[in-house]
Amino acid sequence: MIIVTGGAGLIGSAVVWKLNGRGVDDILIVDHNPDGDKDDNLAALKYSQYIDKSDFLQKLFDGRLSDNIESIIHLGACTDTTETDKEYLY
Repeated sequence: MIIVTGGAGLIGSAVVWKLNGRGVDDILIVDHNPDGDKDDNLAALKYSQYIDKSDFLQKLFDGRLSDNIESIIHLGACTDTTETDKEYLY
């Protein structure tokens, strides 16, 4: 399995699309999409699971993620250049 954080965003979904083109679909997409704004980015993609970033961290810390993780492509980030909440940015 390949984990793509930020996988529902513009760049992350392009990475998932490229992986799909190489025959890879055992992909865990991690993102935060409470309003469904990124649903269009996911519509044509093949992936095994989507989870919210907060659920991902909890599963990670609890050791509840699959043992067959091949790689993590970390693209999750805050795109607000004026964000001042240090805890959020962390």
